[in-house]
Amino acid sequence: MKRFIIKIFESSIVVLILLEIVVRLFTLTNDVPQRDLDENGLQVFQKNQEGQSHGHKWKVNGNGFLGNNDIKGTNQVLIIGDSFVENIMNPFECRQSSLFKKAGYDVFEIGRSGITFIESLEFYSKYKSEVNPKISIFVIDNSDFEESIEEINKLNDRVQISLKTSKLSIGKIKAKYLKKILYNYKTLYYLYLKYLKSQKSNITSQSKEVNHSNEEISLFINKLIKISIQNYDLKDCLFVFRGENDFKELFSQLNLNFIELDLKGVEYMYSKNDSHWSCKGHQIASEKILEYIDSMR
Repeated sequence: MKRFIIKIFESSIVVLILLEIVVRLFTLTNDVPQRDLDENGLQVFQKNQEGQSHGHKWKVNGNGFLGNNDIKGTNQVLIIGDSFVENIMNPFECRQSSLFKKAGYDVFEIGRSGITFIESLEFYSKYKSEVNPKISIFVIDNSDFEESIEEINKLNDRVQISLKTSKLSIGKIKAKYLKKILYNYKTLYYLYLKYLKSQKSNITSQSKEVNHSNEEISLFINKLIKISIQNYDLKDCLFVFRGENDFKELFSQLNLNFIELDLKGVEYMYSKNDSHWSCKGHQIASEKILEYIDSMR
C-alpha cells in the first residue's frame, strides 16, 4: 500500500511538471506585472519586470509603468488612464505614448487597469511638476467616476474618496503573495483563469446589489467633479471619453476640455473576447485626440 501511494505521488509530480512545460511552451497564460504601492499609496507595477501578453513582450520602466516615461521634453505630454492606456494586449508601438511620439511629442504615460478617476488625478498631482506637460490627457469612462466614490460602492482595492469627509482611502493589493505563486507556477494560474476566476465573476455579477438610484449616482458624481476642479489644476487637461460623456453639461459649465470617442462603427475590437482597442483602434483614437489638441491652440 505504501509503495502504491508513493507511486501515485511520483506520477502526480511528473504529470504536473509536464503540464507546466506544456503551459509555458504554448504560452497558454499571459504574464501580468505584479504591483507595489508607491510612497503615496498609489498602485504601480514592480519596476523592471518583463513578460509576455497576447504574444507581445512588455517591460515595466523605472517609474513603474509600461509606456514611455520622457521627462520635461520640449513638447511634453502626460497621458493617464486605465487598461486602455496600460494596453498590455498590444505591441509597444501601438501604445498612445508611442503614437504621440511619432507625432513629435515627448510622452510620460501612466496606465494601469482598475485606475479610478480620483486616482488618476492623484497620479496627475504627483507627476505634473516633474513631467511639466504642456497638456495632460485623461483617457476615461463614465464608470471611472462612479468607482471613485465610497458612498456609491466601497472598493477596497482602489483609491476612492468619501464625499462626506473629502478624505481619500488607499486601495490595497489583493492577495499579493498568492498572486505571486500563481504567476510563477503557470499551471495553477491557467486553471485559475480558465475555471475559478470565471465562476467567481459570475457569482459576483449575480449578487451585485444596486443601493442608489441613477439620479442619486449622478448627484454624487456631480459633486465629485466639482471637488476635483477645486483641488486640482485642470485648466491644461483634456478628458478623452471612450464613449459618450454623461456629464458634458457640467464639464462645459466648468470649462473642462473633453472629447467623446465613438469607435463602435470601427472594427476596433482586439478579439471576440476582448473589448479593448486594437492597434487600429489606438491609431484612430490618437488621430482624433491630436486633431482636438491642434484645435485648442
